[in-house]
Amino acid sequence: MNDLMQNILSDLRVELLDEFDSNFTRKAFFDRPWPARRMPGGRGSLLIVSGRLRRSLRCSQTRSALMFYSDAAYFSIHNRGGRIPVTPGMRKYFWAMYYRYAPSPGNRAGAKNAIAEYYKSLALTKAQEFTIPQRQIVGDHPKVNRAVDDICVRHVNQWIAKNVDPKFRKIRLRLFSCVSFGCVSVFVITVWRHAVAVSAAIF
Repeated sequence: MNDLMQNILSDLRVELLDEFDSNFTRKAFFDRPWPARRMPGGRGSLLIVSGRLRRSLRCSQTRSALMFYSDAAYFSIHNRGGRIPVTPGMRKYFWAMYYRYAPSPGNRAGAKNAIAEYYKSLALTKAQEFTIPQRQIVGDHPKVNRAVDDICVRHVNQWIAKNVDPKFRKIRLRLFSCVSFGCVSVFVITVWRHAVAVSAAIF
């Protein structure tokens, strides 16, 4: 049964990492679109400028759980949304970006000027906090639950075909589906949801 659990978790790891990574391409948490960004003419795609955030997503597998995590400090605030304090260091960065994009004398390039004014407004803001909209990447979703169910069913059926005598298979299959598979399925889903909760706390 330990091999069964490891096979289920291994396939789930591949499937869910691919699905969560695809959220960057979808610009959505599966079917839930991310809010558009406010900065005019920003560089790169939404949440993909250098690609650091996307590349940072990892998954570790233990004997009974999958843990999705990132070492990018800003992963959590994007995944959950929330409020962050405006610090002197942030204002310094905004001024630096303002001077980077500010048009040179005699050249009032519209797009560049709009970006410069955006950073200037951030540097001069009187707000003490910024609100970061949620752009979820990792978490619970009906598509995640379907993947868990499908992979569990496939592996349990393969295990039954390999380990249960054919003449007892129909009888045991019904019992196994009601008892043993129920335990495995619920256990994996419970572990998965627990891992998401722990990940959100750690990020």
